[in-house]
Amino acid sequence: MHYITISIFIVLFSVSSLAQTTFKNGIISSSSSNKSKINTIMIEDGRKGYEFNNRNVKDSRAFKIVEHQGKRAALFKLTLDMKGAEGDWFRNNKPGNAQRFEFGETKENAQKFNQEIWTRMSIFIPKGTISKTQTTLFDLKEIRNNQTFGPILNLAISDEGQGSILKMKHQFEKNECIIGKEGNSNNSFCDKTDLNIIIGDIENFTGKWFDFISRAVWSNKPNGEYDAWINNNKIIGYRGNTSYGADKIRFKFGLYRINLNKVKNPKDIQIYFSNVGTSYNCKNLKINYCKKLEETKSIRGYPNAKHFFRYKVNEKTNFINSGGKVLKTF
Repeated sequence: MHYITISIFIVLFSVSSLAQTTFKNGIISSSSSNKSKINTIMIEDGRKGYEFNNRNVKDSRAFKIVEHQGKRAALFKLTLDMKGAEGDWFRNNKPGNAQRFEFGETKENAQKFNQEIWTRMSIFIPKGTISKTQTTLFDLKEIRNNQTFGPILNLAISDEGQGSILKMKHQFEKNECIIGKEGNSNNSFCDKTDLNIIIGDIENFTGKWFDFISRAVWSNKPNGEYDAWINNNKIIGYRGNTSYGADKIRFKFGLYRINLNKVKNPKDIQIYFSNVGTSYNCKNLKINYCKKLEETKSIRGYPNAKHFFRYKVNEKTNFINSGGKVLKTF
């Protein structure tokens, strides 16, 4: 009789402990089970050396694995009531700036220089999705002396004044950064040239899966290369310096939205991701039209883009001029 009572107690204690490890009042308190779940949508090198961002919102609604439109997918969702981590949610001592839920390469497993690296991700944006400020779907960040900067490139939903669009942005032309103290958090501040590539109205990419594919050779010298496609349409063909003083490039995907307190009643947003990963060749990423992609490698510029423009950002200069405390200079 005592053995039965003890056994029941052990089982109940174990179940209770497991529940507390995964959720506590609906809040994610451990990412170990979530990491094994998200690995089911990762391919090739994407199954190892990845982690959840330490600034992710702490809400169980932000991430789940589902079956969606014929694919096993990671569903990322952000709502205003989830708020965000201190370094995101508060900027200039004002709440409501930014929030995120992302998954990406660790610093130790980030992409090395002077090697060809292919990246793939399948993305499904539901119909009716809008973003009045900017919601980033993935980005690439520089690592300099073990310090993360960036992003040096991203894919995002944004609004340039005429409704939500899909756009890319890179800082290959200039990206000079420092680390500064802002409140209780350390953030990067960069003087950079944003080259904005407007791909098209968001309605053209909603309600269906599309593939984002890229090929990169990271370099601090003129021999760098970056090519990007949506499905089989070339978006970027760049040759030159693809980084400024970095040691590695770190890839991550998910949702990161900013400047929420600059618009009234930002809508909730949810995006599906599948078949995410990197490799040293195209075929390993289960792409059945690699030959067509290879044939367009020689195309330069921003073909198939609606238009593009440059915008100079002086974050570093403005931070220093305002009396900001510089912690590291790179």
